[in-house]
Amino acid sequence: MGLEQLDSFAITPLLEGLKQSNLEFSGDILTFLQILVVSFGYGWLLKTVYFLYFHNNEPQDGSLARSLVLLTPALAATFWMVQSSLTLSIGLLASLSFVRFRTPVKRAEDVGFIVIALALAIACAGEFYLVSGTFILFLFAYSLVRSLFTRLQTGVYQFGVITFNSSKDGITPQLMEALQLAKVRPHFVSARSYDGITSYVFNASRISIELHDEVTKKLKAIDDQSQINIFYPSDRLGT
Repeated sequence: MGLEQLDSFAITPLLEGLKQSNLEFSGDILTFLQILVVSFGYGWLLKTVYFLYFHNNEPQDGSLARSLVLLTPALAATFWMVQSSLTLSIGLLASLSFVRFRTPVKRAEDVGFIVIALALAIACAGEFYLVSGTFILFLFAYSLVRSLFTRLQTGVYQFGVITFNSSKDGITPQLMEALQLAKVRPHFVSARSYDGITSYVFNASRISIELHDEVTKKLKAIDDQSQINIFYPSDRLGT
């Protein structure tokens, strides 16, 4: 066999295969970059929706909101890499079984936003950009309507957090009743005991400076040795 025949039967097919592999690799990289850019954009939009959803009625978890921008493209990249490999898919399931939140996510709505980020990532990995865009648009519209409805109910900036520190336990119902009598709308958040002192935390809407004395009076009637604090997150000072 001569050199020309060797080139025809061995070298030329090898070079053509390398060129084809290079073209496929370049196409994969471009697709991957496109998925990353789009999923990052959707993650940023989801962060905006998160802040809009919790605009004036509850404290916002800033760390969770910022993590959505990173979580969405990270998940999209993961799903894109394993979608064509059964072995990698099984390995992904095994590795995710070890993932745990060091700080528990307390609100079901926060868990919901993590699941939304997961859904957007899967849609982006499958290049269903129109589906993910429609989904995020629907969420934005719903959050906007919810925020406007909440403003009509509670006022624009009438939201605060009340903490009641007392040596008494099991007085949550009395505290809720006292706050209602003080003409605020309470929502019980948590109770934590440490060194004989229990700290009760309430979200309160329709609260203002004028109601501080009334709130303090009603709560002091339950325990006159208690310590009461009222906070206004993000400068939402009631007027």
